[in-house]
Amino acid sequence: METSDILNNIIDNSPWRNYLHDIYNQVDKPCLYYEHLDVIHPADKPVVDAYNKRRKSDFQFNRHLLAVPFQGNPLSAKVVFLTLNPGYIERINKDAAQMLDAENIGCTRFSLRIHEYWSACYDHRASSIFPSKKENRDVYTAFQILGDWYWYDMFAPLRKDCYLDDDTFAEKVAIMQLIPYHSVRCKDKTLDLPTQQYSKQLILYMLEQPDCPQFVVMRSEKKWAELLKIDFRNSKYKDKFILRKADKNENPPRKQFISEKAFAQPDDYAKIVNAIKTDL
Repeated sequence: METSDILNNIIDNSPWRNYLHDIYNQVDKPCLYYEHLDVIHPADKPVVDAYNKRRKSDFQFNRHLLAVPFQGNPLSAKVVFLTLNPGYIERINKDAAQMLDAENIGCTRFSLRIHEYWSACYDHRASSIFPSKKENRDVYTAFQILGDWYWYDMFAPLRKDCYLDDDTFAEKVAIMQLIPYHSVRCKDKTLDLPTQQYSKQLILYMLEQPDCPQFVVMRSEKKWAELLKIDFRNSKYKDKFILRKADKNENPPRKQFISEKAFAQPDDYAKIVNAIKTDL
């Protein structure tokens, strides 16, 4: 089997391939916040239901926001950041999203364009971690507002040190979430979701390619290692993974600022910069 055939077979069996289509079959129009619909992936739903029953509200995974297993395209990015899960701020992820969904104020065009972007992420057609700023600044801004400008701010020092404009930088990186569902807080690292197996397959495939991206483990190092069954420090893939510097309690800092002081080894940050600037 050719390498491309292996990848095509993985993607053909993606749990995210029909995720939006299945949602659209249950609603009148696409929304950024589905107040009356549970959009947890059906394969994950029993696990998430059981988890939410045991947790206080801040730790429960939101059922009404689209899942975010990846942002951008891990298959074309130069650097892929592995993190825990997307956050949730009610005034943004619910209130602002519902405003953009509202037909009476004429904002639904933003909602539809953002849906198009997420659709491209789910099937790996996306070329950037954000909708293009040059193509439509209003859609780009709406998208950033819904994300509380979080990743824009986290990437700011790195973007500056790469000397790249917003769109060019955004094409070079991707994000993969260990848990694709939003929550105010998330401290449970034991949640095993069926859809995680797809992320595992993608990463293991990429590790065997000559143009493998640089992986940067931002949060949940232990759980990512368990999922992939890889020792990030001692396996044959150790050079493919960059780890964050632990705090005094041996935990990576909660804030995910990406700067020279954030990583375990002195040359790690330079490796990230150089990887992003490859082929420029």
